[in-house]
Amino acid sequence: MGYINFKEEVSVAKTELINRINNNENILNKMKKDKSLAKGFSPDKDYSYKETEDVLIGKNTTEDEESFLIIRNTDFVCAKFIQCKFENVKFIECNFIGCIFEKCKFCNGGVVFDKCNFIKDDSNKTPSLNKEDNFSCYFKDCKLYAKFLNSKVSYAIFEQCLMKNTNLEQSNFSNAIIIYSELKMFIVKDCNLTGTKFVKTYISDLEFRDINKTKLDEKTFFDKIEVRKKTRDEYEGLYTVYETLADKFKENTLNNNFGEYYYLCKTMQRKTLKLIPRIGSYLYLVTCGYGERPWYALITSLVLIFIFAVIYLFSGIDLEGDAIQYTVNTISTISFKDFIMHMNETLNLSTGAFVGVGYNNAKPTEISYTVENIEMIVGAIMMGIGVGTVTRKLVR
Repeated sequence: MGYINFKEEVSVAKTELINRINNNENILNKMKKDKSLAKGFSPDKDYSYKETEDVLIGKNTTEDEESFLIIRNTDFVCAKFIQCKFENVKFIECNFIGCIFEKCKFCNGGVVFDKCNFIKDDSNKTPSLNKEDNFSCYFKDCKLYAKFLNSKVSYAIFEQCLMKNTNLEQSNFSNAIIIYSELKMFIVKDCNLTGTKFVKTYISDLEFRDINKTKLDEKTFFDKIEVRKKTRDEYEGLYTVYETLADKFKENTLNNNFGEYYYLCKTMQRKTLKLIPRIGSYLYLVTCGYGERPWYALITSLVLIFIFAVIYLFSGIDLEGDAIQYTVNTISTISFKDFIMHMNETLNLSTGAFVGVGYNNAKPTEISYTVENIEMIVGAIMMGIGVGTVTRKLVR
């Protein structure tokens, strides 16, 4: 078993998603009924507390960022945008409180969120000391070509979204949930991803362009990426994504998480290798699970002990002065009782040779000495690999 239980993590994330959606709906209904709960904000009159459908916000052309429409210091409270287009627009120091974006497109030149806030974390309940509502925004079935710069996007939900050429820069993305989505050229720079969960999400390109460090913790979760095309290019892309994740977890001194994504990385990389390197990768896998599965060494050792025991039956053993050697012609004449007895003796001999403790009744014949020498060498190697792998895991 790996350090990360992916099935359990996915189940926990889905439960958290349901709870978060319910929490947002409850707070949304209360704030619509009592607009005084939006204290500290100045709700925009055009969109707040309304459903806006099929509207363009921005410029209907493709512009450089310098030519974007600028919307500054605006509070969008409990606004719902349906099938709207956000194009060539830059939001500066804006608040999006409990906003829902459904089937919206952030496209053409793109959208910039600079110093924006997407969460209301203070509580409306009394007393409110040490209580947080975590009233977040919900993006559903959206296409995002956007940049989040110095923004707070905590607890946000991205469901069934396509995030293409999207950048997160120096932003707080903690505890966000990205589920049933797709990330293409997703770039992260010096962000907070603690507690963030990427669930059932296809990631084809992921880069960390940190100057300082993007923060991850034990609750940060990236689900396994389901293979779609099964082509060499896809395997290479997914292998690179897993390698990037492994390196980032290691940078955050989360060595157990590093180990799991390193294992997935090597598993995916194996599918891109040519024959000889692929054989070497398989050996690395079965002997120790790429250094992350200590029980692989135990299972492989038991299999090798059994194989050598069978070889001893055919190469010959000396059992209390009687030479026993199976051949293709004589094997059918041996009773099942005698076979079990002989197999027991060769297993004892094989185990003793493999772990280097010697043998009891059965001894190898002259021909079997070569087999025994080979087994002793293999056993010494496997014991070293097994102890090294277990030690590596225990040290973590």
